[in-house]
Amino acid sequence: MTYSTVLAARTTDLETFVTAWHDWGRDRVMEQGQLGSSLSQVMLGGERSGEVNVSFQWDSIDQAMDGLAAANSDTEIMSLYQSCGFTVQRRSLARTITERGSRDGKYVSTVMFTADPTDDETASANIDTMWGMLSAGSNGCVWAQVVAGGQFTGMYAMINWVDSLDAYMEAANTANSSEAGQKIQSDHNLQGTSRSFARSL
Repeated sequence: MTYSTVLAARTTDLETFVTAWHDWGRDRVMEQGQLGSSLSQVMLGGERSGEVNVSFQWDSIDQAMDGLAAANSDTEIMSLYQSCGFTVQRRSLARTITERGSRDGKYVSTVMFTADPTDDETASANIDTMWGMLSAGSNGCVWAQVVAGGQFTGMYAMINWVDSLDAYMEAANTANSSEAGQKIQSDHNLQGTSRSFARSL
């Protein structure tokens, strides 16, 4: 089982922050043993538009807690935050239930859902069904549940990494309107609550 942490922030100097991230920042924080990391900016998503998301994947919650504490005590990272006008909005933790494909793409689509609880085996089978259609426009997807995230706690997230949002939305509309997709939504009382589109940085 793996977990993801997402740091959502606003910055007054995005260019400097992104340059530092690729020059040394990502390598510095990856010293804490993360499984992966990514940087993106929400372009469309209501009040979230403009937010920068720094995400990491971890083997456990304990590892995430220790790694985040180490990053927060790194004076060079904190200095970078200050110089770029980096203001934390929130930090959240989600459990990866199942995953398909890769986490590579020009854009990221995130849809939040409320749903009835289900076992991981059933969830994985449902994602297999949906991925069979979504893969026409998506490089990879993750179905996750927010473990600690303020008002989002307990909600589910469907995240897709794509190279064309137009192609992805066509695939998503096909999947959601299909008989199989409709049955999954009905069986588990799936209700989408929000969608955001981000660009990878």
